Amino acid sequence: MIIMDHFTWDYQDLSRLWRFCLLVTLLCSEVLSQQRFLVEPQDTSAIEGSTTVLYCKVASRIGPLQWTRDSFALGMERNLPGFDRYSMIGSEWEAGAETIGEFNLQIRNVQLEDDAIYDCQMGAVEGVPGMRSRKAKLMVLIPPDEPVIEGQPIISVILGRPTNITCRANNSRPGADITWHISNRRLTDRIYSRSVPQSVGKLVDSVGILTINATKSDSGKQLECRAQNEALNEPRTVTATINVQYPPEIQMSINVSDIREFSFVQFSCHGLANPAFIRWRWFRNDIQMAGETRNRLTIRAITREWHEDKIACEGFNAVGKTRKQFTLNVEFGPRFTKPVEHQAVDVGQTAVLRCEAEGNPPPHIIWTKKGSHHIQGSSPELKIMKVQEGSFGIYVCTANVMGFNEISREVYLLENGKPKIMSDAKQYASRGEKAKLECSAVSVPKPFEIRWSKAGIAIDYPSSGKFSKHEESLPYGQKSILQILDTGGEDFGDYNCTVKNIYGEDMAVISLIEKVVPPLPYIIGGAVGGVAVLFIIILACVLYHRYKNAESGSVLGSYTDTDSSSDKKREKSDSPSTLMDQWRQDYNKDFYRYSADYDEVNLGFPKEGKANNNAYGVIEPYPLEVGYRDDGSVFAGEYQHRTDEVGSIERFEPTYNGQYPLTSFKTGEYSDSMSRLPPPDFSSKLATNV
Repeated sequence: MIIMDHFTWDYQDLSRLWRFCLLVTLLCSEVLSQQRFLVEPQDTSAIEGSTTVLYCKVASRIGPLQWTRDSFALGMERNLPGFDRYSMIGSEWEAGAETIGEFNLQIRNVQLEDDAIYDCQMGAVEGVPGMRSRKAKLMVLIPPDEPVIEGQPIISVILGRPTNITCRANNSRPGADITWHISNRRLTDRIYSRSVPQSVGKLVDSVGILTINATKSDSGKQLECRAQNEALNEPRTVTATINVQYPPEIQMSINVSDIREFSFVQFSCHGLANPAFIRWRWFRNDIQMAGETRNRLTIRAITREWHEDKIACEGFNAVGKTRKQFTLNVEFGPRFTKPVEHQAVDVGQTAVLRCEAEGNPPPHIIWTKKGSHHIQGSSPELKIMKVQEGSFGIYVCTANVMGFNEISREVYLLENGKPKIMSDAKQYASRGEKAKLECSAVSVPKPFEIRWSKAGIAIDYPSSGKFSKHEESLPYGQKSILQILDTGGEDFGDYNCTVKNIYGEDMAVISLIEKVVPPLPYIIGGAVGGVAVLFIIILACVLYHRYKNAESGSVLGSYTDTDSSSDKKREKSDSPSTLMDQWRQDYNKDFYRYSADYDEVNLGFPKEGKANNNAYGVIEPYPLEVGYRDDGSVFAGEYQHRTDEVGSIERFEPTYNGQYPLTSFKTGEYSDSMSRLPPPDFSSKLATNV
């Protein structure tokens, strides 16, 4: 093509142009007269079981035409013998100077084996080369199997623990796209999917994994897995129910709000769990309590040893365990925590008395001196500065906890000095038996030596073979016990006990005296006699009660009698008929004197028109006419006689020197005034201090 400005065409130029166009026309005609492809097959896909067509359109075909599948020729006939589902469809027609032909490959009921590379070929003839179309890929689409959620229909997950849930959709081509949904809401987080070709064949297995961290609100919800590929218009779905499992959620309770010592305490634990079955264990200070497998722990009488202990119940199921703990606060009364410690000081020194107690709440400590209510102190330590003579004595420490009984103990504040022996001067033992001599000494400070001797010779314990001693500590000193095995006649006599401390010593003579044991026949005789006396007393009581019953019946039957009849009965009763009657009559003569105006015994039945306060028929005695003068001179032994409306003292008999009259009776009355006598004066006999 020539382009020029101001170009002038001439005849020669036009001739050359005409020849050029003729040559091009001849060449194009030659080309169009050769076989060629007008439409070549394209990559396509088909759903398994459907019908698909691969297109091939040719012009000026000279050689034979056929289709190949994966380079395997299918045949040149349109019905493609040997391939029932395959055929070449279309027609041929003339279009001007050339022939147009359609040789489209139709595949019915597409199967996986049809998934291949196809091309359309025209064979070569003499002078005309063969032609092959472009290769076309036919992909057979196969929908996945019904998806499956592993563990369906109920998917158990654990509360608060991330759990992977797997959904599989197998045997598809291409691989399925898996999505997850809860309550029609698509999940997009923590999702992983992949497709894995099978080792044999062209199918693909698809898997989708959802990582879920479920809450309790998710329990019971429907989890949906959807699988879809190009072979499906609608996804295939499967659902499963979410079951959120969790260990027991425990509530712990106690039957009392304030725990007091020795009270009944019961702990209870209740819980919700999934799975619902809960097993129980109990712990005390993280140590499992044997045999406690119920949801209740019972302490029938709790003690202070449980105070501040940690009680825990643990519930567990197949998922896990949960523990609830309670720290005990046991209220208990005071208790001294250390043994009493007595103190000994010199005059002018400082004394510290200690009294430590525990309790819950902590106890209040009060110090007093015995015999006084004056409070000396209120702390566990009582400090007395510059002790005086009047400071020595017994101090009382009282510990008190609100709501409990208080406790007290005595603490001695002693003055240092030489010992003083306070044992009995005479002590007894039997021949042939083990004897014990006790030598107790008040000694502050404690004695450093207690020595026994006899006849001026110190007792040699190892060589004697029968003497031994041991000592016991006393709050105010020491006690030494001398033991003698198989006491013989030579062992009786006087022993010297010498006690020494840093301030001095004391010595006392203690006599061991043989205890006289009556002979065996005497003992047996005394026992038999005692039994006989007891038998006689019992017999007398039985006879007496029988007589009383008979007499009561006769008296009851005489209430309607006249006074004269009563006198007759009294006269009749004056004559004794039995041994018991004689005894009673003598007793009345000696000890009773009845009033002249006395009519009859009042057994508790009121007479007509008279009130009777003695409802039990007891003979009411007169009060004692001799009164005891309680005017401060109790121990002087003074008594005064009283004359009043009752009469003079001569009315009462018998008397003892006119000083202490026996109980007198009038209409059966008595007095208990004689029980108020001055106490006897006993003086103990101590060992003789030398």
